[in-house]
Amino acid sequence: MITYWPSQQGTQLNQQVSCLFKKLYVKLNYNLYNKTSQILSIDIIDSCVKKELFKIILLELEILVLDIIELDVTVNDLGLLNKRILIDLINKSLSNFQQILDIEISPSHIGLSFESMSYKRLVLEHRLLLQNLLVYLIFGSSGDLTKAYLFPNDKIPVQHVEILLDNLIIKVADLIFYLIINSDGSMIDLFYFLKVNKICRNTYASARSIATFKNNLVWNNYLCYYLQQPRIVYNNRYQVWIFSTKGLHCQYIYAYRENDLELLEGFQVLIIILLELQDFILPKIQSVFLLIGKVWIYIFRYAVTNSFKIILKSIAIVTKAK
Repeated sequence: MITYWPSQQGTQLNQQVSCLFKKLYVKLNYNLYNKTSQILSIDIIDSCVKKELFKIILLELEILVLDIIELDVTVNDLGLLNKRILIDLINKSLSNFQQILDIEISPSHIGLSFESMSYKRLVLEHRLLLQNLLVYLIFGSSGDLTKAYLFPNDKIPVQHVEILLDNLIIKVADLIFYLIINSDGSMIDLFYFLKVNKICRNTYASARSIATFKNNLVWNNYLCYYLQQPRIVYNNRYQVWIFSTKGLHCQYIYAYRENDLELLEGFQVLIIILLELQDFILPKIQSVFLLIGKVWIYIFRYAVTNSFKIILKSIAIVTKAK
């Protein structure tokens, strides 16, 4: 039986939010290793450190929800401030991560560069990443004015909100460590940072292995941003990460993203054009090849049939002559 998220503010919504956060704290005791072929920046850190980072982000989110309720922020205000709220959540989580684990992070790591790929990805997905989730947690399903997801009459399944919460925690953690790994420091500085603070997995025991990981991570992010992301937006899909007993997994859900097409730029737009050309030209090319195939089959059958008839006539003539 499907359980739906409360539509209005009240005791029922508060209880559902409390249960949701408690459930996620339990999930943090699961296997936290990435079980997909995609690379996450948090793949390089130890499972215990990763768990602590998830807890920090979850705690900051709880504080954020309480602050928004106390300030009596409206749904419209939340939509206008969402990008700023998300950046503050990332910066506060990063700062607390530094303090709780007693590690030194250069001030240049704290904050997002407006020209960085990380910031551009955040701009493209910030509403799906945070805004819809905050609306569900604070105002209930009836407060969702974006209608990004196809659920009738404000009947949002509880599992859907749970998926969005999982996704936010994992993606914010991934973004935080992506900023750390792709700082302006040298590879040796990164190696010492990971090793001295004892936050690196045993798999990455040398500067070479860390360099290989960083290069693969950067390459993967370029592919995702310039090739995969436009296709996902064009197909009205959204990639979400979830916790499971077997590890971290990702899946795709439907999301209305027509407005996000306007935020694509440069090479991303070219990918959209190529996809449209593919949808237009490929079926016609298939039709042409299918027609050519049918013609060749007809010619082949005609040639074989007539050759067989000629052979039979020749045999019959030779037989009569004898």
